[in-house]
Amino acid sequence: MSAGTLYCPKCATPVANGIPACPSCGVPFIQQTVASTEGQPVYQQQPVYQQQPVYQQQPVYQQQPAPHLSDANNKKMTAGLCAILLGGLGVHKFILGYNGAGWVYLGLLIGGVMTSCLLPFIVISAPVMGVISLIEGIIYLTKTDEEFYHTYIVNRREWF
Repeated sequence: MSAGTLYCPKCATPVANGIPACPSCGVPFIQQTVASTEGQPVYQQQPVYQQQPVYQQQPVYQQQPAPHLSDANNKKMTAGLCAILLGGLGVHKFILGYNGAGWVYLGLLIGGVMTSCLLPFIVISAPVMGVISLIEGIIYLTKTDEEFYHTYIVNRREWF
């Protein structure tokens, strides 16, 4: 190479005298004119990095929940409140589409009421189903919409 050849400080590519930027990486050089006999400008070896443009922060848009999650939220709230308030009737099971489990709740409640007339000291089914539905209602309401959707709507988990 000739004596006037410089090397790019970023990529070490040889750069001919008089070229304003590195042909490989595009780093610009500062041009300094120095009194010389040839009158040719001398390029500084250190690159000058152009200041990057300042970008404004993009507005953050609230992401809309997926339609299946809003449906899951509606069912979660309805089933959870019905489980807590009307637990022994099994309404929350019917809301979630678990008809078999709903009939079990209703049958045990009716059977418990009927046996309480005959044998009052043996009646345990109605209070047990009430406690179970209270626990289920709390579980429903404490799950996130996504967990509720996957557990009770997609995987169809009927009990707890």
